[in-house]
Amino acid sequence: MMVKLLRNSNASERQGTTIVYPDKSAGEALNETTVGDQLLAALRQRMGDASLEFSEPPTRITGGFETLTYGFRLSAVSGDFAGPLVLRLFNQTDAADQGRREEAVQNALAALGYPVPRVVGQFDAGINGRSFNVIKRIAGHAMTAEVGLTEEASVKVTTWLAKLHSQLHRIPSGPVIEAVEKAGFPRERFSMEARFRYMSRYFEDHALDGLKPAFDWLVRNKPAEQRRSVVCHGDFHPGNVMIEDGNVTGVIDWSAAAFADPEMDVAATLTVIKVAAGELEPKLRPFLDTMAALYLKVYQESTPIDPDKVLYYEAFRCFRTFTRATALHTPGLPPSLVPHDQYPWSGEFAMQMARAQVKEVTGIEMPMTS
Repeated sequence: MMVKLLRNSNASERQGTTIVYPDKSAGEALNETTVGDQLLAALRQRMGDASLEFSEPPTRITGGFETLTYGFRLSAVSGDFAGPLVLRLFNQTDAADQGRREEAVQNALAALGYPVPRVVGQFDAGINGRSFNVIKRIAGHAMTAEVGLTEEASVKVTTWLAKLHSQLHRIPSGPVIEAVEKAGFPRERFSMEARFRYMSRYFEDHALDGLKPAFDWLVRNKPAEQRRSVVCHGDFHPGNVMIEDGNVTGVIDWSAAAFADPEMDVAATLTVIKVAAGELEPKLRPFLDTMAALYLKVYQESTPIDPDKVLYYEAFRCFRTFTRATALHTPGLPPSLVPHDQYPWSGEFAMQMARAQVKEVTGIEMPMTS
């Protein structure tokens, strides 16, 4: 069996047999000189040092869909801002508090010993009006680079991923919840209820009423959540796991973090494997179910979960991706409901797979856009 998995997050890692995720980051890449000038001005003000300079000016790191990312290094500094750094520049339409949310989650997890890059600086504005975070740059490459054309390599990565995901869900959620609440964000904003409220916005002006029966079913049949929520990543896949010399150096991209059932997070990963991977690399399609089954088996060996809940949350995740892909082809919707740039779930294979999964669970067939 020949299998490759998911995406890389760094242009320098797009080598060998790994899948190349199309570079469709949020908005057009800004001129690197402009980014460098405005970033340096913000850092000089924050650090109170008008002589601050780059030893390595910002250089674009390609990949991703919701942010622009640049690597850089400052000269003659110590402390948090010493060493290689990453600029994570948020899309103009994102809420200004996204950076603060990510800072609270990542730094709380790092303090608990989970491999997460620390946010060393959070800025509400400063680069073309956009908010941004400055993060410690993690050594290594994305886990996708470990996947070759052999079954052995694919099994290794899938097993590694499942164990690391299970480890996340065993981290005590209380200190992380406390950290985000201290930062000004109620726990409820990281809940499944918040996700349902977001999805309900797609039906306010009736433009997507053809999808409403499936949404109503999901609302009526939402399973009772367990009393103790876990920390969920929301987009846990090999492209978001960095490794070096056989060790995990960090899990990146916490924009979709939540406090919810572990089944919700597991379902998100299964959906990436079974739907997104097949859209991005058609040669994977015959093997996706096998790899998803292996991931679920390994995860359950250390963390038992409810298989019925997993199926439900898979349907919810597929409904979400299908709805957002439909919105991409529906004129007149508010910009906040339309995915930035080209949405990776909007291809025909991904939409058909998501649609089939929703029908399997709900019995409802959603209309395809023309």
